[in-house]
Amino acid sequence: MSIAINITTTANRRRRFTQTDSAGIQEVLESFKRSGQMFSSRTLIIGLAQETEIFAPASITRIEIETRLDLSAYLPQRGETQLSLIPEGSATPPTSISETQLSARADFFFDGGDTVAIWISGPRPSGANERLANLTRLFEQAVLMYKLPAGGMGFMNPGAMTRVKLAAAIEKLPAGAWRLNVAD
Repeated sequence: MSIAINITTTANRRRRFTQTDSAGIQEVLESFKRSGQMFSSRTLIIGLAQETEIFAPASITRIEIETRLDLSAYLPQRGETQLSLIPEGSATPPTSISETQLSARADFFFDGGDTVAIWISGPRPSGANERLANLTRLFEQAVLMYKLPAGGMGFMNPGAMTRVKLAAAIEKLPAGAWRLNVAD
């Protein structure tokens, strides 16, 4: 039994940590019960055998926990919409939007240049107001969770996001939105 934790910062630096000790793993997993506060705490402290690393959570773009362990008991319920990491270089299926379902690629961009591609799949809110609220409140969420292809979870920090590109046109944009074309 093991876990690997990858932390990416707004300086576009990545650090990887591992744990194989059962007690150490349990301690880390228990902390995910407070994952909604992951990026709003004052510090994230990681104790290593010979040193200690201290991160400013507001400067973390994402944290990924690679494991085959079932994490559901440690994470908040996420609803029916599923977010899944798209491995780098992988092809994605075509976008599919109906009145009741949405399946589309979304690219998330962060301070410092980090990017992550996510496949979004799930029920589409039935009301136009709820759909608009999902768009306009995206950056106000405490954390966005996504599944990793080989097992585990990722956590994105909306506070470090600079933009999101959804591979789907939105038919009804919120008041004040701009309709433009991309220029080269």
